[in-house]
This record gives sequence, structure tokens and C-alpha cells, in this order.
Amino acid sequence: MGEGYQLNELKAFDKLAEDLPDYFRRNKSLGEYYSYFNFLRADLVSADNGVDGFGREYDTALGGRVLGTYAGHVGVDRDLVFKMLAEMPAHDRQVIVFAKLGVLGTGGGGVATIGGRNMRTAIHEFGHSFGRLSDEYSTETHKRGAVRKNVNVTDNEDPDLAPWKHFIDAKVPGVGMYEGASGQVRGAWRPTANGCVMASGGFFCPVCREQLVLLIYSMVDPIDRATPDSHEHRGTQELLLGKDGLRFEVTAMQPANHMLEVRWWVIPEADMPPPRIGSTRSGPYDKRRRIRERDPGRLPALDTKPNQRSSGKKNGEHKFSLKRKGLDPGRYRVICRVTDPVKLRGDKHPWVLKDTRGLLESEVAWWVRVAE
Repeated sequence: MGEGYQLNELKAFDKLAEDLPDYFRRNKSLGEYYSYFNFLRADLVSADNGVDGFGREYDTALGGRVLGTYAGHVGVDRDLVFKMLAEMPAHDRQVIVFAKLGVLGTGGGGVATIGGRNMRTAIHEFGHSFGRLSDEYSTETHKRGAVRKNVNVTDNEDPDLAPWKHFIDAKVPGVGMYEGASGQVRGAWRPTANGCVMASGGFFCPVCREQLVLLIYSMVDPIDRATPDSHEHRGTQELLLGKDGLRFEVTAMQPANHMLEVRWWVIPEADMPPPRIGSTRSGPYDKRRRIRERDPGRLPALDTKPNQRSSGKKNGEHKFSLKRKGLDPGRYRVICRVTDPVKLRGDKHPWVLKDTRGLLESEVAWWVRVAE
């Protein structure tokens, strides 16, 4: 969204809107999952092109104003942002606002506000608004109060109490305890020495990167669609396996430089483990809005080896053919599980070391009847 752009100035906002997606693509962390993002532009027309502050007020679409920080960061009226967002056909409550005559930026709660045209600031503020990440720089920009413990900032120097302890235990290079964060020189610690976007660098550190990947998968299912429609675990729907066999297809999401793991099982009904609560999905995948369960939990373990591991194609399509040969009469569960290992070629460690919510994995399944 553009803030403070008059009707005859919208071409300037067009250029910003066109440039932003490519800036996401060129960031290593966000670029790996660039295909998971959709960018929608909202053209907002303001009567004036100023920012409220210093005794002056302007009539703008989102109520842009100077905040009470030392540098005069720009902010907007969140209620107006989400009022405009409600007119969009589809959204995930994530907005980047470019304030034409603002300076610096702010971010949080789904809204990243950027003063002027600074794309580097856009990625930093997106780290706040989407990633829920804290600042890793020590420069005091405004009075913040006590340091709040977050995924990438802590008020305790003990590494055993750090939110990123699992990175320290895994001996991920560069991750440790470095004092100076959250706008304070003392009493706040960050996970890396320098270079992170949440400080003043150009890439997300391993701790911030893990958080971003998990939040992406909290909104995007690793399985994009499946054919035929999946069946409820306790449902009565089933497919009859005849002499021509059955064919199943799953389309997995496609990161830029690595592939998701796809595995298939055929398990007799009597040997099926209990389902994960809320994990069984029904209906065509391309007709549902893919917002995932808030806390889906881990999928139950399958004790048998998969019948097939699928490498798939570049378009993410994976296929599995089921034949009657070797199957006794009865009911079977055909299961397809898709998991993102989040490990790129050449990397010693995966990007995500702890996935307690089971966000990197997904499952579709069908009931198949083998007649007498």
C-alpha cells in the first residue's frame, strides 16, 4: 500500500510496488521460499502527501504520522490499514506500507511501514511485522523499557536459558551470546555478532531464519493439492481397487534450491496408528484457503518403511500407482507425507533445528478397498 500518494503521483508508487517482490527474491532466506508468496498491490489515493507531526496535519489515506522517537520514525493508523485491507479479495493480514514523505520505518502486528523508498528497511520491518523478530542493534532510537525475551533477543546472558540454545548445542557456526540488542548496549543479548537484517546487515541470521521458515509454514501447507480428494480418517468414503489399479497425485510446494521429501505408504486398516488431531484434510486442495492449524502437532510415527519415495518433477508433481498384486482383500490406508528438510546443498545444518509444532510436514490419505 502507498501512503500519502496523490492521484498524479501513483506512477511513483507503481515503481516501488514493482521493485519490492524482486527484493524479496534476492534475499537468501525469503528468496528460497519466494514461490510461496503472493504480492498484491493496493492503490490508495490521498488528498495530501504529507506526514502528520510538528504541528501540521495532512489528509492522507492511512493517517501517516511522525512517531515519538529520536529520529522521527514514520507510523500509520493500523485501523485504517486493516479497513483498506478488508476490501482486498484475499489476504493474510500482512501489509507493507510505503509512506511517501516519511523517514525510516516501523513494523509489528502484520504492518511494516517504510519511510520513502528504502527497500532494505522494508526487509527489516517485514522481519518485525511478519517474523515477530526483535531489533539486534544496540543504538537507542527510543525509550523501550525492559528488554523483552524473544526468539532472537534475551535479557539473560546464560546460554542454557537462551531461546536459541538448540543452535548453540548444535554448534552452528557464528551463533552464541553477544551483548547489545533491542536498542541497548548492556543487558540484552543477540545470537550473532553482526550481519543480521535485524541489526544492520543484509541477511537473516540462522536463528531469525528458522523463525521465518516456521511462520511461512504456519500459513502455507507443504502440500499444495492432491488428487483424488482425500478421505477422513474415520470416514466411510473409500476407493475400490480394481484390475486397472489406482493412481494418486500430489503437488508439493517448490522452494528455490531444494526439494521437499515425499513418501508413500500402503497400510492395512488394522495396523493404522491414531491420527494427529486436525491433521486429516478433506476436499480439493485447490479450492480451500491454505491457512493451517494454529498448533497441528507432530504426525504419528509410521513403523513400516514407505512403499515409495518420490523425487517428483520440477513442477512439484508426485505420482503413486497402486496395483492389486500382493494385497489381500480388505481395507487399506494409502498415505502420502510431504516434509521440508530445509537443508540446502553445501549446508552442514538444516535451516530449522526445532519444529515442535510439526509445521514442516503434512499428510493426505485415502481409504482403499480390495474386494474378495
